[in-house]
Amino acid sequence: MTQMQCKYPIRFFYGGETGKFSKKLFGNLSFFESKYATKSPILGETGIPDVLLDFNDGLRLQIPKGNWHVKISDYSSNFVFMDEDILTGATLIYVEKFFVHWEITLDLDGKICFYHRFDPTEQQVHFTFPNGALGDNITLFPYMMTFKNYYNCQVSCTVPKYMQDIIKIYYPDIKLSDDISDDNYATYYMVGQNFNEPITSTENIRMIPLKKFGHSIVGWHINVNEKVTFHPTKERKIKEPYVCIAVQASGTPKAWLNPNGWNFVVKYLKELGYRVICIDKEKETSNYGNVIQVPEGAEDFTGDISLIERINLLAYAEFFIGLSSGLAWLAWSTDIPVIMISGITKPWYEFKTPYRIYNNLVCNGCFNNMQYNHKEVFACPRYKDTDQIYECSKKISAQQVIDSINKLIADNQST
Repeated sequence: MTQMQCKYPIRFFYGGETGKFSKKLFGNLSFFESKYATKSPILGETGIPDVLLDFNDGLRLQIPKGNWHVKISDYSSNFVFMDEDILTGATLIYVEKFFVHWEITLDLDGKICFYHRFDPTEQQVHFTFPNGALGDNITLFPYMMTFKNYYNCQVSCTVPKYMQDIIKIYYPDIKLSDDISDDNYATYYMVGQNFNEPITSTENIRMIPLKKFGHSIVGWHINVNEKVTFHPTKERKIKEPYVCIAVQASGTPKAWLNPNGWNFVVKYLKELGYRVICIDKEKETSNYGNVIQVPEGAEDFTGDISLIERINLLAYAEFFIGLSSGLAWLAWSTDIPVIMISGITKPWYEFKTPYRIYNNLVCNGCFNNMQYNHKEVFACPRYKDTDQIYECSKKISAQQVIDSINKLIADNQST
């Protein structure tokens, strides 16, 4: 439903300044009219003719012409978003889409005629995962399930096609759906890549641990066990002990750019008696002048293989070595030890592992440094066009990784 189809003019409001829209924060209003105007009809009946309410794109309230006074606030904190007369009719839409404990009071001709406090208990709630990033979605799935249990509500979700089997197998109580049902009470947009616009969450994803980010969407009041566990669905196929590796990531600067690092590590693993299985989707990628490919001596298990097959391969591996990438999060979710190599992110950003490798003696962690725009980060904002470019990655040595391998093996032998 576009603005032209709305019965009454759209008026956006947000949490930063009561009842007003800030062009300074959000840019041109036409941007919101085109991108964030009602995506579907407002169907929530209130018992009052032509007054409709739902929470499917933030709070959405349709008010007809009349002598109305509208008060919209947060029940928990008593913060007031709007407290004013609406005489000409309007479709009120909240800019941010994250959890708010809404309280709505409507007066008509000076008398209270409608009151509603947000309560998804036993209601239909939809979660949509528009971002295709594997790691982000793995961290956000538990928030959907906990929300369902917390409010005893019926939940449906929309996920990228490649992740649908994950929902079917590991979250059988969640209904997969591309469409929001007509009786849907609320919708949450589980978007990890929320860098600039405070739309779907209360936090910037670069500023808090990734596995905590879901709280900023569904509310900090919900106690979520962020750990995901994906058990294998098939028996082990590879008899010999093996290690899975992944050398690709979303953006080459997230890769380990030590020129011979992977080759040394693969050679060392094979000397220890392990088969080394490379499970990236792509056999080779090129970005920012860097070519990343399957290391010498590693077995090529690359390809567009289903996540369930990847889980069944990872679950029986001795351990995983990779980057700050979706496959590292997938390995973590199968409960195997993970060695993670990353210089572009700070160690607190990903899940906890005693085998997190980075070099704090050189420039590092610019992804989590808010002085840099997120679009600048992958071009090495500090040392671009110098000999020190990507030193956070290049200066991680093969010896650091080998030392972590030895520590991991010793730790497992002692347990």
